[in-house]
Amino acid sequence: MDLDRLIGQQALVSQLKTIIEKNIIGHAYAFTGPEGIGKRTFALAFAKGLLCSANKSESCECLSCRTFKENTNPDFYEVVSEKASIGVDSIREMQNDVANRPSYGNHKVYFIDGAEKMTTQAQNCLLKTLEEPPEYTIILLSVTSFEAFLPTIQSRSVNLRMNTYSEDEMKKILCPIYDIPINELEFILKFSRGVPGNAVHMIEEGLVRDLRTKIFSLLEKRDNMNAAEDLRKSLMDNKQEVTTALDIIISVFRDCLMQKQGMEYRLINSDKKDIIKSIAKLNSNSVLLDKIDALEKMRYNFKSNINYQLGIDVLLLEVQEV
Repeated sequence: MDLDRLIGQQALVSQLKTIIEKNIIGHAYAFTGPEGIGKRTFALAFAKGLLCSANKSESCECLSCRTFKENTNPDFYEVVSEKASIGVDSIREMQNDVANRPSYGNHKVYFIDGAEKMTTQAQNCLLKTLEEPPEYTIILLSVTSFEAFLPTIQSRSVNLRMNTYSEDEMKKILCPIYDIPINELEFILKFSRGVPGNAVHMIEEGLVRDLRTKIFSLLEKRDNMNAAEDLRKSLMDNKQEVTTALDIIISVFRDCLMQKQGMEYRLINSDKKDIIKSIAKLNSNSVLLDKIDALEKMRYNFKSNINYQLGIDVLLLEVQEV
């Protein structure tokens, strides 16, 4: 089955396969974990296995599996909302479909991706289905935090928590798809913190790599006004990446602390070792810790809608004053 093709999350894969093979199926499952961890991928593989009416193998060509691959299986329903939130109307439309029995097998699977976007009214509406679901109904949810649900939803759902991936697992996911230089791959693996979506964003968007290059250019020559202006322009043009810039700068100061403790093998920015050594030599542990603390406060301030341009000016000063 498709679950066999998935990389990592071995305990979860085993649990999902047992549910299908032993036919011990509940009515609601929530795939939980950080954005980009692969919740949708796992939920769809689980849904396909639940609906399969034949041998449950990856190459199965039963009617259910064929139509699932073609996105035309009438027993699979995904709640889709073009709005920022998932409202009560979307859940009511789903409930109208719940009234119809399965077309191919014994189950119908409903999937709500990004279920944390459900309004309170939508969750209360969904609760009506969870309280008295038809025997053939299975509801799958993907959500960053299980606590985003009302307690009544939580009590009627199985929490399937997804963990971050190891570096070896990340390599198995990324390397067959992308040709990445080894020094860049090392940074991506560490900076993405075991979340494939983070790594893919870094590779495909290019903004993260560009920001990192500009940050290190400024760190290398802190009095270079052209480098400072180049970084400022990039952050002003890509406001959504300010958190990424903060993460990169914090990773530099964290690396400096590792360097000072003789733990060079733990550097995130190992390909920038010379710059890390230079900054570490010039700054005490307490100064570096103060820098990290200031940057974390800055992160909070950006989320609190401070004057963005002023915030960028302060951020650049933190980079230049090391």
